[in-house]
Amino acid sequence: MAPVSIENLSFSYNGHQVLRQVSIQIQKGLITTILGPNGSGKTTLLKLILGLLTPNQGTISVAGQNLKDMPPREKARILAYVPQKHVPAFSYPVIEVVAMGRHPYSSVFARTGDKDIEIARASLERLKIDHLQDRPYTELSGGEQQLVLIARALTQQAEILILDEPVSGLDYGNQVMLLKQLKSLAYEGVTCINTSHFPEHALWTSDEAIFLRNGELIAGGKTDEIITSENLERVYQRKISVIEFKNGEKTGKTCIPDFTG
Repeated sequence: MAPVSIENLSFSYNGHQVLRQVSIQIQKGLITTILGPNGSGKTTLLKLILGLLTPNQGTISVAGQNLKDMPPREKARILAYVPQKHVPAFSYPVIEVVAMGRHPYSSVFARTGDKDIEIARASLERLKIDHLQDRPYTELSGGEQQLVLIARALTQQAEILILDEPVSGLDYGNQVMLLKQLKSLAYEGVTCINTSHFPEHALWTSDEAIFLRNGELIAGGKTDEIITSENLERVYQRKISVIEFKNGEKTGKTCIPDFTG
């Protein structure tokens, strides 16, 4: 049973068709990257999977249940979300922001317990940002705030981790660190779904890839079969070559744009 199953999904906003008849299966314990130009419907698709938006047509099943029938607390225990942008309302210390990921497991008026703080600290350590735990969240850089939000999602300990352009605002070193962490989480059985503007990142880390353009599913399947020079030109309207490389005993693929035309 696929953790996320989407059938004939369509969504319109203010009369504008954002997604059209999208059907996909997200497999357990894999990294799935959703790719496409700006305005292709990537973020909208994530919000529909999270139940933040209601489709005009089609069904979404999560963990074998129809999403619309799932109570909010149950959804929060299964689905963790890292948004692309976040406007903080209060200047909480980082450790308190991260510990908020434990809310689905406590009552409304319960205080954060020692066990919750322990799990939050472990998430900070995993991302190598535990030195920030006492800093006010609002005083962090944009990249640091992004890592804190990812730590909060890890603290939620959900089965499915959904990230909207997670490397946005991160320097190259932290981008690589985060991509490695996603691979590690998938190895541990967490289902990771992310959007990206970087097909090469998907080639390096993702098991499966999905191309959207103008709200339509262009291609979906195994990453190395989907991210091809032909599909990249079809989706982005630019000539981009997919080449193989070798680094010691390891082989892989990456993207090289054509700057001559």
